[in-house]
Amino acid sequence: MSGKARVTYWAGRGRCEPLRMILAAGGVLMEHNVLTAIDGAQALRALRESGKLAYDQVPLVEIDGLNLVQGTPTAQYIAQRCALWPSTPEAQYRAGAVFAAAQDARAPLVSYPFHGDLNRLLADLSSPRGLWGRYAVKWEAMLAEHKFLAGDAPSLADVAVYEVLDFAHAACAASGSATCLPSAPSPAFDQSLAAFPRLRALRAAVHELGRVKQWVEVERPEVFVSEWAAYRRSVDMTLSR
Repeated sequence: MSGKARVTYWAGRGRCEPLRMILAAGGVLMEHNVLTAIDGAQALRALRESGKLAYDQVPLVEIDGLNLVQGTPTAQYIAQRCALWPSTPEAQYRAGAVFAAAQDARAPLVSYPFHGDLNRLLADLSSPRGLWGRYAVKWEAMLAEHKFLAGDAPSLADVAVYEVLDFAHAACAASGSATCLPSAPSPAFDQSLAAFPRLRALRAAVHELGRVKQWVEVERPEVFVSEWAAYRRSVDMTLSR
């Protein structure tokens, strides 16, 4: 896919990172319109008044002359444009179901910057209903049947799972504060992932797709100056005015 996407969100993962990761996997260059604690409220108000936000919410992805909002349809649109969407109805369902499950699995990670309780997060991730207790088990079993989660080629599903694993690594390595770079050690994450060798291999494969490596290791650290505290403050200040 050619061209560039303009992504509007705060400087944190939140509900936007799955979309950024799909764009990266598809090789799409991104321009970042970052909402900050200083001018986020004003910028969001201007976007609402412009009509770009159909439901008055971000993330917003501007691409192909469209203003894409709402996470799932935006993700599917990008995936279709980036050859990350399967060709058969059965595989499309499989990819969509995995994407939805990944969003459920990352819910405790989305809320983590706002409560900052690492022990609570780790308990949520390892619970019978959490990332390691429920979702990783299912994905590991699916990978025993196919090379990728929706079949023989990488898709939206694989990128979504990569992203939630990337998010979990960052949170586990951050020890409750500051930015976590991809190279930061995370014994808790490594120990959990060790039980899922196929997922570990999938993570390595997706890291090499498109511009994922460039985004994760170079471009994202430059955008995300401070992962947890500054992100939380920016969101709070934007939405409280």
